[in-house]
Amino acid sequence: MTINILHVEDRKEEAQFIQMMLGRSPDFEVSVTQAESLAMALSELAISNFDLVLLDLGLPDNVGVEAVETIRNHSPNIPIFILSGDERQTTAIAAIQAGAQDYLPKQHMVGQVLARMTQLSIARQKRLRQAEEDSLTDGLTQLGNRRASDIAFEQRRTRLGNDHAMFGLVVVDIDRFKAINDLYGHDEGDQVIQRVANQLSQASDEQWDLHRHGGEEFTVLFPVEDLKELSAIASRLQASCTFSHGPQDLIKISVSCGVTAVHSDDTFRTAFKRADAALYASKGRGRCCSSVHDGQSIHPILIHTDFPSSIAIHVPCVKANSPN
Repeated sequence: MTINILHVEDRKEEAQFIQMMLGRSPDFEVSVTQAESLAMALSELAISNFDLVLLDLGLPDNVGVEAVETIRNHSPNIPIFILSGDERQTTAIAAIQAGAQDYLPKQHMVGQVLARMTQLSIARQKRLRQAEEDSLTDGLTQLGNRRASDIAFEQRRTRLGNDHAMFGLVVVDIDRFKAINDLYGHDEGDQVIQRVANQLSQASDEQWDLHRHGGEEFTVLFPVEDLKELSAIASRLQASCTFSHGPQDLIKISVSCGVTAVHSDDTFRTAFKRADAALYASKGRGRCCSSVHDGQSIHPILIHTDFPSSIAIHVPCVKANSPN
């Protein structure tokens, strides 16, 4: 096994000594790239893949734990192991709080300890990353969960360049889902949720963000140019989730959608409130349809027929008296 290390250290002799110590490990081989400043380190991270950043805190262009935060913001998935001449406990704690995986004063550096802490820093970061991914994933559908939706929303909102730029938010809700659970059981209900998640995934483009918001409700974030495109995408998603399910295809599945445009001054709460109001307008119209909130009022979306046959599934919607 070869570990690719970016060693951020301005003293060449010290860097060579540490590389020699790591090279003596019987457990792994190392490939070390030295960066003599924080700026050089960021340039290397932009063009190469590393398993670990070995970081000194006393650099020509940065002194202190701010370097940890800078590297963490630039490359959040790479573990950072601090090797510093600063023995103070307060500095070590500050570095860990800033995102470093471990901290070793140079005065305590021993070959076996250095090699062991290198491996542990990488293993710890992998476990931390997996735990973070799990915390953002819905267990039933393997889609992003509500927390992931909040993060994706904020990332898209901060990228909006001006007041005229926007992206779309669709809220999708499975019609009569309570009745499905009551009549056929929760196992069947879970299968319906999984199948709707799969249908939505197939109907979504790669640059869209699809999440399970909770229960039988999903959200989709997507780039959009105008309200016409907004309505077309909502209809596309709604049409993809009209199908028969269960024994002998007795269960007729449909969804209702509400959609709105999101602008730079929106929060997830304000945008979701508009889309949710449009969704319940669709429910009020009899379900199995979509509505758009234009920021002032709600309008029904007419059925679009210009979809690929793989998306437009022509199964009649079944109306019911269920409130869902």
